[in-house]
Amino acid sequence: MFQLELYNAIWLFVVIFMLHDFEEIIAVEKWAMKNKNRITVDSKWISNQIWKFWNVNSYSFAKRDVFIFLIMSIITFIKIQNLESSWSAVMYLSFLIFVLIHNVAHVVQTWILKTYTPGLYTAIFLLTPYIFYLLSRLIHN
Repeated sequence: MFQLELYNAIWLFVVIFMLHDFEEIIAVEKWAMKNKNRITVDSKWISNQIWKFWNVNSYSFAKRDVFIFLIMSIITFIKIQNLESSWSAVMYLSFLIFVLIHNVAHVVQTWILKTYTPGLYTAIFLLTPYIFYLLSRLIHN
């Protein structure tokens, strides 16, 4: 069976996360226009907070994602340069767990709003399985 070198598997995570971000960027504007009537003055506080996050145009959302990409790239670069160190392992594992929490947030937002939220599909079917793959590789390495 083909298995990626660990450093390649770690770098590939950046690409996979960006595919997730692309789903969000592509979907966010159309999603906001389609769902603006779902959130009313009577909506719960949490629904309004979710709406404030997603009610942006694609350009504004992409600007947020550039910051995320830079942070993720720095964390990944540090991990690759210190592949065997325990402190970089803790840092990188913490980052992966943070992204898993981010994925859970997609599911929770979808459940609260009772509609798809941008990024849901890649969070569930691409990002989360790859995180578990990476966690397995990091633990066994």
